[in-house]
Amino acid sequence: MTDSGPALTLQDEKALQALIAWWADAGIEMDEPIVSRPAPAAPVSSQPSEPRRQPASEPIRAATPQAARAAGFGDSRTTVPSAQASASKAESLEALKQAIDSFEGCALKRTARNTVFARGDKAARIMLVGEAPGREEDEHGEPFAGQSGRLLDRMFAAIGVERDQAYLTHMLSWRPPGNRAPTQDEVAQCLPFVERHIALKKPDILILAGELGARALLRSDTAITRLRGRWVDYALRDAAGEPTGELIKALPIFSPRYLLARPGEKRLAWQDMLALSDQLDAST
Repeated sequence: MTDSGPALTLQDEKALQALIAWWADAGIEMDEPIVSRPAPAAPVSSQPSEPRRQPASEPIRAATPQAARAAGFGDSRTTVPSAQASASKAESLEALKQAIDSFEGCALKRTARNTVFARGDKAARIMLVGEAPGREEDEHGEPFAGQSGRLLDRMFAAIGVERDQAYLTHMLSWRPPGNRAPTQDEVAQCLPFVERHIALKKPDILILAGELGARALLRSDTAITRLRGRWVDYALRDAAGEPTGELIKALPIFSPRYLLARPGEKRLAWQDMLALSDQLDAST
């Protein structure tokens, strides 16, 4: 009989299932299912078993600021000008791009290959704000350059909006290492740039693709599953970051990356595209 290898403990099983779920969220498909090996029967012993001693657990130590910066999580304490101060000086999209290119207040910039600003027609009626750049966006320096971008292009094309007829950007200008979720500090550091971006672009319709942008820009703690598909008013902000009183119609939707990991939700995305098409026709 060949050795089938060590059996998986319950803790190993849970870790394995969590890893498989993480792979699924990242869009990685399994070629074959992973089946745990049955545990071998314990040998019969006539001696009474001694109670197993549990190893002493080590205390969990908080990461040092140096370790956090090295891992790309950033540090909210910085001596460089804030994003709000940098963004407030921009009076055009070109000036805003230059301000973001020269900004050193977000540690993500030090781990990213490129700054990702925007793509599409600057005069487009639609502006879409995604979550954070991924690997292909980071390599090309362009929003929605990878598989999620191709899906988004097909979604827009289905309602007659061609690739360059929408203006696309992200909440963050730099890719988080390993495509991890951005920290609250990183979102807060980049938020003034996004709000200034929207104010300078001033689209007819704003699409918020993903929970990160929807919650941050709308100042909401509601999950994207409840926000999506519902038209809301986005309040434009001035150079100082204060509401101007002017409102823009905004539609939160699932991010293309989310839809790639959960194809069953594409039916809801189609409903959102139809709602967008109706709004475009109504506001012509």
